[in-house]
Amino acid sequence: MEQETLTKLEPSLDLGILVGLLLTDGCVSFSSRSWRITFSGKSEELLGLFKQKMKSLFGIEKFSERIDEFGVKSLQVRHKQVAGQLLSIVPTFRTKPFKDGTFPLVKLPEFFRTSPINELARIMQAMFSADGSIVLGVKWRKDKKMWVFTRRVCLTSVSKSLKEQVAQILEEKFGMRPQIWKHDVVLERKSDIIEFKRLIGFVEGVKISKKSKIWDGFDKTQILDLAIKTFDLKKKDLQRFKVREEIISFLKSSMAPVAVAS
Repeated sequence: MEQETLTKLEPSLDLGILVGLLLTDGCVSFSSRSWRITFSGKSEELLGLFKQKMKSLFGIEKFSERIDEFGVKSLQVRHKQVAGQLLSIVPTFRTKPFKDGTFPLVKLPEFFRTSPINELARIMQAMFSADGSIVLGVKWRKDKKMWVFTRRVCLTSVSKSLKEQVAQILEEKFGMRPQIWKHDVVLERKSDIIEFKRLIGFVEGVKISKKSKIWDGFDKTQILDLAIKTFDLKKKDLQRFKVREEIISFLKSSMAPVAVAS
């Protein structure tokens, strides 16, 4: 079927969010036979967001769908012009290494750095919602004889160049002090986690995956709020608990009732 001519893409919030989604849980690929735009995940909120941006930018409403054995849904569009336009903005959406072990050089669009701070926050929100999470754990410190919390917001990626650019944006545009780990961009400071909540946050309704045995099925926003609440807990507040499971139960009971995925 002959594909219609598309107007030139201009920098916009919709384009920024779409690029952010594709650089985390999506891809744009081409071969001698087809050009494909794909987004995958379990979150209906993010799948819906991808559809929404594809419609607003390109008028695309029909997608091929596939669900794998792990329940991950993939939405795909074959469209040479759309793929070509996206690749003219981001030279590669591939973050995984090549067969020889080298990595593609991922480069965020220039307009990210000139976008208004509120729009850049929405772009970061999409990226952190897709390939990021909030970590909240608790462990016993023998040396201090007290329970301590582990709290961090992270964006996971194997791409060093992508992690470096995201960290630079968080530092230069939002005044945070991110760390770059082997597979993550990490925010651990109390002030950074609070500012992440205030300025960026997660897309409402996006849930934590089964990688977390404790918080699987809870909204990322819900656990981010809970992590911030734990900053107010004192040593004496936790002394009555003998085992970690008691503290986890206490934390869960302190949350406002929210439907949890079965």
